[in-house]
Amino acid sequence: MLFIGNAGTGKTVILKDYFAACDLEKTVCATLNFNNYTDSKALQTVIESNVDKRTGKIYGPPSGKILMFFMDDLNMPKVDKYGTQSPICLIRQIIDYQIVFDRDHLEDKKEIHDIMFIACMNPKSGSFNIDLRLTRHFTMIALGVPEKDILATIFG
Repeated sequence: MLFIGNAGTGKTVILKDYFAACDLEKTVCATLNFNNYTDSKALQTVIESNVDKRTGKIYGPPSGKILMFFMDDLNMPKVDKYGTQSPICLIRQIIDYQIVFDRDHLEDKKEIHDIMFIACMNPKSGSFNIDLRLTRHFTMIALGVPEKDILATIFG
């Protein structure tokens, strides 16, 4: 899922509340807040720190669990001179092919299984667009700014 909305619409709070209510016997939750300096190496390090080696070159969360990986501010990584964002490309590679390459031995691949990506983005900050080849994998949910009476009810 990809939640899209301006600052203050509650995207992150909705997902953190959802993660707090998850069954910890079936899920492992991990989060990475993207910024201008987030690159594919940082993303791969965080993902690999949340998966275990199963057999051979197959990695994943503990047996019988699903890793729900939350990426806040998905569109924030810097756009390179080719118009791409390296962490976005890595996410797409994992979703499409379920692999990451070993950065020390590029001929070795690691298969990543049982991982689900959930993200938020503010279309008014960072890169205004993200790769359509990635967004096709997401169900997009747009969040609007709450009305004044709703805010009064929440904070009252």
